Amino acid sequence: MSKYQDTDSFYKDKLNKKISGICAGLAKSNNFPIWSVRLATLLLFFMFPVAVLIGYFIGALVLPERY
Repeated sequence: MSKYQDTDSFYKDKLNKKISGICAGLAKSNNFPIWSVRLATLLLFFMFPVAVLIGYFIGALVLPERY
């Protein structure tokens, strides 16, 4: 049984994190600039605060960490 690391999946980036690394990991896995994902998250937070907080909290608990 061999293990491989899927680079296309979502993960938390611990090197470029501000809070928990979710935005940085999402940006790296989709080849976006990190600042653009953080800005989109912030704008979505102002429009849908409860949904973004719940999603961010679940992502912080569930997503694996990568360095």
